[in-house]
Amino acid sequence: MAYLKNKLTGRLHLNHAYGQLIALIFVPIVILASVGASLVLIETSRAGKAQQSQAASAIFTRYHRTANHLLKIVYDHPERFDEARNIMQYMFNEPHLNRAALIDMHGYNRLSIGYQEQKHWPRFPINTEAFGPIASNSSSNFYGIRVGYTNNGPVWLVIELDNQPLTIAKYRVMIVLITTGLLTLLLLLLFLNFYSRRWIAPMFEIRLQLQRLTADTLDQPIQINSTGELRLLQKDIASLIRRLHFSFLELKEHTEQTEDDLRRTLDTLEVQNITYRKARDQAIQANQSKSVFLANISHELRTPLNSIDGFIHLMLRQGNLSQEHLLYVQTIRKSSAHLLALINDVLDFSKIDAGKLELDSAPFDLEEAVFDVMDMLSPPAATKQINMAIYYAADVPKHVIGDALRFKQILTNLVSNAIKFTPDGEIIVRVRLEENDLNDECSIHFSVQDSGIGLSGADRKKLFESFSQGDASVTRQFGGTGLGLAISKQLVHLMQGQIGFEDNQERAPTEKGATFWFSARFKLNPEIQLSHPAFPDIHAITFIAHHATANALRHYLETYQVRQTEASTLLDLFSRLNQLRNQNQNVWLIVDQTGDPEALLKEIRGRYTGHIALYGYQMLLDPLLLEQYQAHSLHQPLSRNALIRLFNDDAELNDLPMQFNGQGLHVLAVDDHLPNLIVLEALLSELNVKMTKALSGTEALQLIQTRIDEEQPAFDLIFMDIQMPVMSGPDTTRAIRTLESLVEGLHMPIIALTAHALTEEKQVLLKSGMDDYVTKPIQIEQLIQILNTWTRPQSFQTRVIEERNTVIPSIDNDILDWNSSLKLAAHKEDLAQDLLSMLINSFETELNEMQQLIELEDYPQLEQVLHRLYGATRYVGVPQLQRLSGDLEQFVATLRKEKRPADDAFVEEFEQRFSALKHAMQAVKEMAQNILGPIT
Repeated sequence: MAYLKNKLTGRLHLNHAYGQLIALIFVPIVILASVGASLVLIETSRAGKAQQSQAASAIFTRYHRTANHLLKIVYDHPERFDEARNIMQYMFNEPHLNRAALIDMHGYNRLSIGYQEQKHWPRFPINTEAFGPIASNSSSNFYGIRVGYTNNGPVWLVIELDNQPLTIAKYRVMIVLITTGLLTLLLLLLFLNFYSRRWIAPMFEIRLQLQRLTADTLDQPIQINSTGELRLLQKDIASLIRRLHFSFLELKEHTEQTEDDLRRTLDTLEVQNITYRKARDQAIQANQSKSVFLANISHELRTPLNSIDGFIHLMLRQGNLSQEHLLYVQTIRKSSAHLLALINDVLDFSKIDAGKLELDSAPFDLEEAVFDVMDMLSPPAATKQINMAIYYAADVPKHVIGDALRFKQILTNLVSNAIKFTPDGEIIVRVRLEENDLNDECSIHFSVQDSGIGLSGADRKKLFESFSQGDASVTRQFGGTGLGLAISKQLVHLMQGQIGFEDNQERAPTEKGATFWFSARFKLNPEIQLSHPAFPDIHAITFIAHHATANALRHYLETYQVRQTEASTLLDLFSRLNQLRNQNQNVWLIVDQTGDPEALLKEIRGRYTGHIALYGYQMLLDPLLLEQYQAHSLHQPLSRNALIRLFNDDAELNDLPMQFNGQGLHVLAVDDHLPNLIVLEALLSELNVKMTKALSGTEALQLIQTRIDEEQPAFDLIFMDIQMPVMSGPDTTRAIRTLESLVEGLHMPIIALTAHALTEEKQVLLKSGMDDYVTKPIQIEQLIQILNTWTRPQSFQTRVIEERNTVIPSIDNDILDWNSSLKLAAHKEDLAQDLLSMLINSFETELNEMQQLIELEDYPQLEQVLHRLYGATRYVGVPQLQRLSGDLEQFVATLRKEKRPADDAFVEEFEQRFSALKHAMQAVKEMAQNILGPIT
């Protein structure tokens, strides 16, 4: 039952034929029939009431006089009341009359017939001659007419007529209407049946046939039993199904063919997946090899840089360098720092690519870091005669906590790019405070503006991509690795900042070049309070041609409360000098190195005898000229610390690091590269720290075991190299910790001294038992920090400048250049003698090993021995031996490069070169006796 109900309900929806039929036919007919029946009933009721009113009027007409006569009888002759009532009884002869009465204006019944017990008569209007009908209930109506007057007022004849005839007439009409409706409904049902059989049933049958269709029954014929348009529709559907059947057969055949092709393709893909897996494994292996290569190349590159940087610092710490030699050493130091920055770019790219780059957090001087980068890059800028300026806002914190090395790396990349792409003009670095949080953090904005070639639209899209450059052609004018900006972008993101650039022409059409900017977040260093010195008694007269530098100088002088007078031209400067009344006052003259510096200083000294500071690049300032005219140097780019030193009259002092007195400390240094040990020993000797050398981990363990067995004091500190043959640094550290466990209370701090640069290196080293980590090339400041952190010496800090005079023997400089040996040893004669002695002592071992390798024809290993010899000669002034060993190494390397065996011609030429090498060794040994004394 529920199913039939749901089915019927579903068919009655307007989207079905039955529902539409009812909506279009039944609903209008029902509405019209309802409206018509209502109108018929209303008119029938109205006609019945009109007929009843006429009957009442006829009664009143016939009995009007009789009622008047009865009224007089009732009022004038009350004793004839029964007679009057009998007369009134004749009114019952009227059809459908229920009762009648004479009623006065007050509603009193004076005479009535019919229901005597019924005392209630309706209230009626007394100001009309006649009234009615007034309905008392559904069965009767009242009518009345005025028939006369009495002393009490008018009297009406009121009759009550029965409504039964009206009701019967209404029921008859309703019966007729219902009969008509039923006949109409019957006819509609007959028409619906015809419509259903003619249209709906065939359509339903078509639906059932379509629902029964499946892929397997498409070929079965469809029965056609309709007529007219539906028959044509069934034929069209049957034709469509036949076409679908044929299409299905074709599709099935095509699908089977496609499955076969897909199966063969999957087999091919499986073979390719195997190949790809092999390629992936090879790529993973290659990536691991790359990591190993980076570790090795890091060691191989940083190890000689450690020696170079160490000797540079030793030479800078000497006070006997002339101004010319000091300029050379400073230039070498800047070039070494630039080379280290390039190496860091290559190594950091691998760490960024692996997602393992992490930032350190340590206090550093932000302003000095900015100036160090600009000072390091000043030589190439001076070569192009590019003006450089630094604007460091007064509200920017000076001392912050962050990764100083990575910050310098970002700024170095941006400034070096600006120098590279700026043929002439200026480079301005601006530092301003962007945001200062309440959590002791700040966001600082840095910008590098140049007046170079600018940026094209194509260059902007790939500017921060790896290995991309503005000009990547073979004949490009500008060099570089193409990694700087890509690495800088990643480093800036790690510093929670942003990086970008803008074309200067978009800001001002007359400007050239581009402006690169970046922001970085730093923590404030609460231990150091920012304070500016004041020089209110100094009067500075300045003439700086470069507008940006002049603005920065004006800003710095205002910060230091220096009274300043700016000259617009040289004539204005000379005029102001002539106006100085008292030249003994504290006046400083700061002038730009423009035109002819000698003529400028000569002209100034003719008018002024006080303090003079000549502003320009360090490598372009002539020390002899400054000394001749008693002028100080103020190096470009200008820094606030340089101004402070200038006004304190110590601008000519070298910027030497604070020394550390480590008297009483004894450290052990373990490194397989002897020059590194020599440099470290020299640096530690400057700090009064005694050092014991160990060339391997095994030797270090023996030294520690000996001191334990002999109950000698343990080493205060151990510097441990990481990459060493036989026993690596971590292995040696674990062995040392094992020895310490046998002695109660023994713990020696072990500091990793390595050239590795991989991110995870520090964690690995700390897990192996080491206490701290120092990356080569090591600086004197790092040594002082390590010693302060891990030892307890009787320390104090002071500045020491030693004067040393060395007597250079009269020897053949091509065989043994003693002056060069002293320079390489930072003018330490004992260190130079030790290096020369070690080189000579290694001759016999090197020759024996090379002779054995020659007999075995092991030329690859021979190339390594020659490379070791060539490296040792670079720390001693032996030009001839260095040249011969280097040439012989390259000659042996041709076998490996050309991938060919050693033929007779090669062997013959090698013997000649090897004989010359042995003679050169002997000559060095003989010549060294003039310095070292007799050599056994």
